[in-house]
Amino acid sequence: MRRPAAWITLFAAAGLLALGHSVAARAAGLTTVKFVYDWPNADFEIMPIVVAQQRGYYAAAGLKTDVAFPPDSQTTARILASGQADIGFEGTTDIVFAAQQGVPVISIAAYTQGNDWCLVGRPGEAIDLHHLAGKSIAIFTDSWTKAMMPFVLKAGGVTASQVKLIIATSDDIQLLLSHKIDIATNTSNYAMAEVMDGVHKKPTLVCAPAFGAPDVPVWAYTASTGWLARHGAVAKRWLAATRKGMAWAAAHPKQAVALLHKAYPDTGSTEYSLIGWQETIPLLKGKNGYLNQTAAQWTALATALKDTKQLPAVLPADKYFTNAYLTP
Repeated sequence: MRRPAAWITLFAAAGLLALGHSVAARAAGLTTVKFVYDWPNADFEIMPIVVAQQRGYYAAAGLKTDVAFPPDSQTTARILASGQADIGFEGTTDIVFAAQQGVPVISIAAYTQGNDWCLVGRPGEAIDLHHLAGKSIAIFTDSWTKAMMPFVLKAGGVTASQVKLIIATSDDIQLLLSHKIDIATNTSNYAMAEVMDGVHKKPTLVCAPAFGAPDVPVWAYTASTGWLARHGAVAKRWLAATRKGMAWAAAHPKQAVALLHKAYPDTGSTEYSLIGWQETIPLLKGKNGYLNQTAAQWTALATALKDTKQLPAVLPADKYFTNAYLTP
């Protein structure tokens, strides 16, 4: 669910960098929070963190946030569970599968409030769910893509063997634009950013509601239950400062993008980041504001995964999430 990495910072290297920052934080009287992203490089979804760092929201809360990037999209939960980081960012399906496996990681705040995962077509070319047979569809190996594809296939009345599923090792949007595949898969904010930045036209999108997938948050901020038990007050201050960063970035998208590219010059084009962030903003705020999550959202996601035989059982919602660290 991402564009290709323009550059990669391995977690081990980032951890060494964070160690040096922690010394500086102690000298300044700040508590360091080690944050691990869900992708090997920075992009526009890290915006609330960057804004909270650069506008001093974390410092005002007595905190310093050190950011690290994992080697791939599959390891954030394991990094948290092993104590190598304190707070993470990852797909909500990762949390559901982790709970099933007994991994002690839980969602502490929703990042987005709805499901914007889509089938992506070239600008001006329609996607017909009832004519998927024989189409080449690029997919990623992340848990969210795996969770969504059964809904696509069911809605299209086809099996996996009746379509050509192409595993994208880097960038499915470029495969799409170069006519090497028929359909790409991605969330709307990343698809819109890459296609519009590349060809200055909007892609065709057929998104979750059209193929019956649950309308639930795609990403969440997460932490291990062990770390939360010891540092609950820190988690509350961190989320409050992050919410401020999110709200400011939503109200000042161009300035926020400038801060992002100041912190991470190799993120890509500013146009890509601006389009992507502007597409993300409407997804951030639900009827209860930023970051809040509900039992109904998590139960709906787990039930959908069970119904598509990807999960053996639905656990109580409090095994997936908690709002205990969100302040009003």
